[in-house]
Amino acid sequence: MTLIKYALFYSILAMCSHKVLALHAASQTELISYQSFTQHGDHSYAIALPSEANLEQQQFLEVELGCAAQGCSDWDYTVRFEWLKEGERYELGRLITPYAGYMQRGMHGFDRTWSRKYLFDISHLAPVLKGEGVLNAHYGGWGAKKSAFGFSAKLLARGAVTRKVHRVIPVYYSQPAGWPYKTTNEFAHYLPKKDLTFTVDDMEAELKVIVSAHGHALSYDNPAQQAQLCGEWCERYFDVVYNAHLVERTALWRTDCDQSATFPQGGTYIYARANWCPGEIVEPFTYSLDTQQPQSTLDIDWQNFSWQPSQYGSDAPRYIVSAVLTTYDAITVDTDLAVEQILTPNSDIDSRLNQSCADVTVAVRNQGQTVINHIEFTYGVTQQHQFTWQGVLHPNERQVVQLPARFWGIFSPEKANMMVRATIAQDEIDSNNVIYSRIEAPLSISDSAQLHLLSGKFADETSVTIKNSKGEALRQWSQFNASAEHMLDLDMPVGCYTLEVNDSAKDGLAFPFLNQRKGKGSIAIHDIDDIHQLPADFGRQLRLPFTVGYRLGRCAASPWQSEHAYAQVGERVSFQGIIYQAKHWSYNFQPDEAGPYDAWQALSYCDGSTLTY
Repeated sequence: MTLIKYALFYSILAMCSHKVLALHAASQTELISYQSFTQHGDHSYAIALPSEANLEQQQFLEVELGCAAQGCSDWDYTVRFEWLKEGERYELGRLITPYAGYMQRGMHGFDRTWSRKYLFDISHLAPVLKGEGVLNAHYGGWGAKKSAFGFSAKLLARGAVTRKVHRVIPVYYSQPAGWPYKTTNEFAHYLPKKDLTFTVDDMEAELKVIVSAHGHALSYDNPAQQAQLCGEWCERYFDVVYNAHLVERTALWRTDCDQSATFPQGGTYIYARANWCPGEIVEPFTYSLDTQQPQSTLDIDWQNFSWQPSQYGSDAPRYIVSAVLTTYDAITVDTDLAVEQILTPNSDIDSRLNQSCADVTVAVRNQGQTVINHIEFTYGVTQQHQFTWQGVLHPNERQVVQLPARFWGIFSPEKANMMVRATIAQDEIDSNNVIYSRIEAPLSISDSAQLHLLSGKFADETSVTIKNSKGEALRQWSQFNASAEHMLDLDMPVGCYTLEVNDSAKDGLAFPFLNQRKGKGSIAIHDIDDIHQLPADFGRQLRLPFTVGYRLGRCAASPWQSEHAYAQVGERVSFQGIIYQAKHWSYNFQPDEAGPYDAWQALSYCDGSTLTY
């Protein structure tokens, strides 16, 4: 192992008039520079963090995954990121690598330079993220024990927390390959009932559980008594039991794999699996537990099922499990709203929903002790808009808020940031009320563009919708001939739109494993001077924001010029983000100046949207 030592900078809190005024400075610490590996197993790095834990801010592990120097591997593999300290293992996060054959072979727009960032919230482990320890990446899975990927890792700190972590208590931790489910009774030995002791300082508790299931044993234990391959391809559940009461029954099944942000993939990525998807994070389950009983018991009971060897796998189904209990101090403020993340637009997020040309989506959390019913939002780039949200946001609750589509202003997308500010009455912490995100301009087309769609043999599975910036459907096509070329006009007025191509079978217009039976379709936008080929292997939906008649951040009309005579009625110009139309001859008459001889009529914002003033 190599010793890597970095300094982590902490922000300073300043209290004044019962209000936190100083900003918590966001910081990042490089833990591991990019490393390639070609062997399964542990890849360990000694790390020296500051001697004192940062309990004041949210903390995240940012992992960048990519190809190794030798290339990328075809199959999907499991990667566990662990913090090893004082004889304990804490799982920081888990992901499944994508089927990377396209990256390896330079197909479908990928090559060996591909990389993707993953963000794991590790705030619940704050007390143990200090001093010397080991960051371990365990890389393993099905098939050959030699395969190639690479990664780098950073520790991020940002925002401010009002509920500090008090203790971190490891509960369950399986071996790297998981626990084999040979029989119900044998598997129960891996998950013995745990006795917990709480102190007066443990005001609240949360249990976080990370589970992924693997293996190809045969099982018929399902309502339809159909053959399933367990544990990867069969839905099972577990019960969290606390003080002899059922907290929740949790299904180990994930049905959104066909919407992976890394697509298409050179494998069966679109199919549902036992709580994981190729190319995605294994999301943890979180359970709130009360601490009123000083002596409590916790138990996890697995579903009882039978299995037998299959032609695809003779070993028992395996479950990779980790569970940690976190206790918290009392919340330190009565009222605090935190803006956690801009989800749309945000070019730093790998998501099929991160791009936009008008609407804004933001995640907020109530970090106080009182219910929030009223939030004032201000958002935009160079043009700011206001929105009042009314609803119910309970303490520690997180909600995603859709802000109305508005004109963002005139800017260069490559250098611009979306800003969202959220304020409430009597907010005691200012430092977490504003957030920024980077913007990527969506596709810009002319009003003479066409959508060329080659349907498959099952054309009734396909439908196409064009929506405006408000999410209203403007055009819809659902009647297609089988295995035929269709040309759909995109002659829309100036504006921001979203193209949605839906497939009811959730296997897109093309999927390599079904092309022979269902046909291989394609989809592309044909414009005046260009053809934009779109991925046909998209699962249930392909979503594409686009603009007509302008590029995001610019204007659909030429700038007004004071020295130019406008003699043509109806001629359009832009001025300070607004499009004006000439009512009569005009020379050196500024468009926004009203008067008895006003030559200009304001039509819309530069993106074609309705004026709101």
